Amino acid sequence: MSVEDFLYKIGVESESIHPILSALVTLIVAVLLGWLVYIIAKNWLSKIVFKVAGKTPTKWDDLMFDKKFFNRLALLLMPIVIRVGISGIRWEYFNFIPKLVAVWIIVASVLLVSAVFDGINRIYESYPVSKNKPIKVFIQVIMIFIYCVAIIGIVQTLTGADLNGLYAGLTAFAAVLMLIFKDSILGFVAGIQLTANNMVHIGDWIEMPGNHADGFVQEINLTTVKVQNWDKTITTVPTYKLVSEAFTNWKGMFESEGRRIKRSVYIDVNSIHYLSEKEIEGLKQSKFLNEYIEKKLKDIERYNAAHGTDIDKRNLTNIGTFREYLEAWINNNPDINHGMIHLVRQLQPGPTGLPVEIYCFSAKQSWVDYERIQADVFDHIFAVMPLFGLRTFQYPVNFIHNGMTAEQSSSKPLRETEFYPS
Repeated sequence: MSVEDFLYKIGVESESIHPILSALVTLIVAVLLGWLVYIIAKNWLSKIVFKVAGKTPTKWDDLMFDKKFFNRLALLLMPIVIRVGISGIRWEYFNFIPKLVAVWIIVASVLLVSAVFDGINRIYESYPVSKNKPIKVFIQVIMIFIYCVAIIGIVQTLTGADLNGLYAGLTAFAAVLMLIFKDSILGFVAGIQLTANNMVHIGDWIEMPGNHADGFVQEINLTTVKVQNWDKTITTVPTYKLVSEAFTNWKGMFESEGRRIKRSVYIDVNSIHYLSEKEIEGLKQSKFLNEYIEKKLKDIERYNAAHGTDIDKRNLTNIGTFREYLEAWINNNPDINHGMIHLVRQLQPGPTGLPVEIYCFSAKQSWVDYERIQADVFDHIFAVMPLFGLRTFQYPVNFIHNGMTAEQSSSKPLRETEFYPS
């Protein structure tokens, strides 16, 4: 079958063959020119701009122009060139081509605008203020609006419908759109609240047990907050949940220059007793206790002079002296932040003995340093307790004691070991 026969079958008269060939040639030339512009913009133009941007003293141009930006710029320039090239074609069967090219331009424009906003966000994130006031949520809201406008433009281009009619249809469709963009709307409102109330920022350590999030905030966007947990997994939490649900932000701990140590040792109450003269003499050798014991003995001597009976007399106890020693030792420990509250106190005694709680703040906040300081404190506490005649409490277990089972050695005192809650 010849070309003329084929054209005749589709309704093209032989007299109009020349205009058709002319239109085809024009279309091919326009496509080739568009493709050439695409290659130049994508490869050569990007290299030139990267080279110039690398020599400038400012960093914003390096952050703005990336490979994605030039890819999308080339994707926009190509249909523009094609559109200009085929503007002179008047053949009725070519009417759909300008519409497709127009849709292409709309889509490419949206993608380019998205790349520009990504560059603006990268520039903004290079400044310290971005950690406290992220703008990614607002950029995403703007892009949603642009997407909606683009969809309307595409529909209007393809159908030729009146814009007023389309807007009226969207108004009637508003309820459905609200359901579709429910999370986005909630996330936008939550993002404003988070920013306005200074609740959470990028780099904060937050903890949300209900959402399995415990780590540093990496990103806050319109719909989700990304948290990198301590095990390096990533948890995504809906943005609105940070407003509607409770979470712990450890930022205050880092800003306070101290991390709390709050742990107890459990004292066996059977080891609490009055100090003997020999024990007092031994404890007086400590520089932390010498002044305290001397002063306390004078106070006790004056008090006992007025109270003759043994039951009314006062004496130094090992638990009280131990508590005073810990107060003085912690007050002289360079790893403890002395500008913050620190104390040693007794808690309510129970089946596990008498809890003596150490409450203080480490001078360093990093996890490794904090755990080292806390371990050093309690290493010393457990090691020094026998010098005060105190024992830690531990539940008895089946074990070999001096070659005998626990049942066989029930009449002998059990050897106490360290016990405290983690």
